[in-house]
Amino acid sequence: MLDKIIEFLKENKASEELIKSAESLTTVNLESVKGFLEKDEAGKKYLQSQKDAAVTKGIETFKEKTMPNLIEEQIKSKFPEETAEQKRMRELETKQQKLEAEIKRKDMLNKAINYATEKKLPIKFVDRFLGDDENSTIANIDSFGEIYSEAVSKAVEAKFKESGRDAPPGDGHGGNGQKVYKTFDEWKQDNAI
Repeated sequence: MLDKIIEFLKENKASEELIKSAESLTTVNLESVKGFLEKDEAGKKYLQSQKDAAVTKGIETFKEKTMPNLIEEQIKSKFPEETAEQKRMRELETKQQKLEAEIKRKDMLNKAINYATEKKLPIKFVDRFLGDDENSTIANIDSFGEIYSEAVSKAVEAKFKESGRDAPPGDGHGGNGQKVYKTFDEWKQDNAI
C-alpha cells in the first residue's frame, strides 16, 4: 500500500521532500515491529516492561494456584497421616503422661502434708504450696511457716497487750483451768511451733 502512495505522489509531481518522506516510511509488519522492539531504546524498554509484567503475573498465579498444593504434598510426604495404631499409641502415651503427673503430684502432696504436720502448720492450704519438685515445695512451706508463725506471734502479742501478761494469783492457771503464759516464747515452747 505504501508503494502505491509513493507512485501516486511521483505521478502527480509532488515535492521531492514529500516523496522522500514517504519513501522513508516503512510498512508495519512483524519484521518491522520486531526490529523496533529489539533495536530502538524505547522499544527495548517497552518490551522489558511487558516481560516483567508477564513474569510477575506468572509468579502470582504460581503462588495462588500451584504452590499451596506443592506445600501440602511436601507436608504429607514428610508427616504422613497417623495410622489407627499410631493414633492409639499416641493417645495411650498422653494418658500415661497425665497419670504419671497426677501420681507425682499426689506423692508430692502427701510429702508436703507430712512436712507441714511435722512443722505444726495447718494443712488446709498445703496443696497451694506445691512446687515443681520436693525442694521447692519444702521451701514454699517453710516460707509459709515463717509468715504463719509471725502472724500467730503478733496475734498473741496483741492479746497479751489487751489482757495483760500477769497470771492471776493462784496455781498459774486462769479461772477456767488453762495455763496463762507470761511470754509468747513460753507459749510457743508448750505448743511446739
